[in-house]
Amino acid sequence: MKGAYHLGNRHVPLMITPKALYFEPDHVLEAMLNQLRLRTQAVQAPFEPETGAYKGNHGGHSHGHDHSHRHGHSHD
Repeated sequence: MKGAYHLGNRHVPLMITPKALYFEPDHVLEAMLNQLRLRTQAVQAPFEPETGAYKGNHGGHSHGHDHSHRHGHSHD
């Protein structure tokens, strides 16, 4: 929850699963999560972020495309 709060506060597109948060690779965000004592790990997986409360027009850009090297976050 803490990771989701801080990433959401920065408007980072997130894919949320019961066990992890996924976001596009970003060393600054990884460092922030590590400082919060949250573990990050690079993974390769499809990326389908949450659409958020404002579905529809997002200023002409989309986050629904696929990338490799996703970064997962979990609370072991």
